[in-house]
Amino acid sequence: MPRYLLGVLLLLLVSVSEMQAQGDVVLYIEGKPVYRSEFEYYYRKAPKQTPEAYLPAFINYKLKVRYAMDSGLDTVSAFRRQLSFYEGRLVKSYVVDAGMEEQEARFIYERNKQRLQTNDWVRIAHISKYLPQNATPVAEQAAQAVMDSIYSALRSGADFSLLARRYSDDADSRQVGGLLPWMPVNKNMQEWVNKLTVLEKNKISVPFYSPLGLHIVKWVERKPFASYHDKKEEIQAYMEHGGVCSSSVRKDVLALYRSGALAGKYPDWALRLQEVHDGLLVSYLTRKYQETEYACSEADLEHYFKQHKSDYAWDLPRYKGAVIHCRNKKMASVIKKYLKKKLMEEWKSALEKLMMHTAVPQASIEVGVFIIGKNQYVDKLVFKCGSFEQVPGFSYTFVMGKKLKKGPESYLDVKESVIRDYQAIHEDSWMKELKRKYKVEINQEVLKTVNNNGSN
Repeated sequence: MPRYLLGVLLLLLVSVSEMQAQGDVVLYIEGKPVYRSEFEYYYRKAPKQTPEAYLPAFINYKLKVRYAMDSGLDTVSAFRRQLSFYEGRLVKSYVVDAGMEEQEARFIYERNKQRLQTNDWVRIAHISKYLPQNATPVAEQAAQAVMDSIYSALRSGADFSLLARRYSDDADSRQVGGLLPWMPVNKNMQEWVNKLTVLEKNKISVPFYSPLGLHIVKWVERKPFASYHDKKEEIQAYMEHGGVCSSSVRKDVLALYRSGALAGKYPDWALRLQEVHDGLLVSYLTRKYQETEYACSEADLEHYFKQHKSDYAWDLPRYKGAVIHCRNKKMASVIKKYLKKKLMEEWKSALEKLMMHTAVPQASIEVGVFIIGKNQYVDKLVFKCGSFEQVPGFSYTFVMGKKLKKGPESYLDVKESVIRDYQAIHEDSWMKELKRKYKVEINQEVLKTVNNNGSN
């Protein structure tokens, strides 16, 4: 046999081998094949339905991938960085023996357990007012007055996390109600240690000074040492970043990955990697498209709502307004008078502005559209059913607003639903454009064989 014919034959055999590995072509998008193996991979994850019923959603997905690739989104640096991160997570699931990693992490924990047990571990929450070392006496007095007022409110039953969110200067813990991570008692400042050693569980300290300023601390939980569960993520991060030479790494699998031959041992590797790549790409494309092509203005949403208002009719009445908790009935009268001059959309910010200069919270507000059975205060005060418990720190609760019996007054009452429906219509139009741009050919004979291959 002539050498060139042998070369052609070998090439054909390789191509046939690749085709058999991937499976038959289930469809073409602008001439590019999509193999049955990929379709089946996604189809197995879909809710129970026939391959024919699932196919349109799969085609839409692949059209978006094709368009994103043609648009160059796969070359964007932010996309490449995120793809690298997710690929690393995927690689770890093959390269690292999870059971061995768990054993190794536990071994590291046990080896260091004695050191971890040398001191009690605590979970605390705090409210802090930071003061510079050169703070003036006036600034110190002002901070002391605020903290004294907060402490007084706490003693009267006010919610610690609520006050921390509003008044603490610690930006990180403020978002979670002043709560700090687990830590050894002796890792705190000495002034904190002094308070924590005598503080009882769920009790609060009086305001005290440290080199950083003024603090109120609350002991949430305490235990003699950090458990493995507490330290697991930290230990695994230490192992992952080269802290130890991990025996949980399958070195043969790692070598296959580095040589690009991982798919030879794990046939699903290529499909899973493609899923990560394509899924992230479609996410970037969808976000880009929503921010540009069918970004919707308030006027667009209002117009759409008016055209489809009957679609948003309600089976049960709603209450459109606010639930307000405050110190007393006198404060309620002040708030009512103040808010009546404002639009409902401004009530929350207006009340916050009104209370801006108070040392401790005088009121809280929840604004929205309430359905019966979803808010105990609205149920009792508006729909005259059920009962409610007063919010700690606030002795009076009232509502402002009106009942909506037939349906929403404006798109703002059902804004999330209107945005979802508005974007769905525009995405449908977008998909029609992509189908005109890219020719889709479906191999019906191959599609019929999907159920015969153990899918769903």
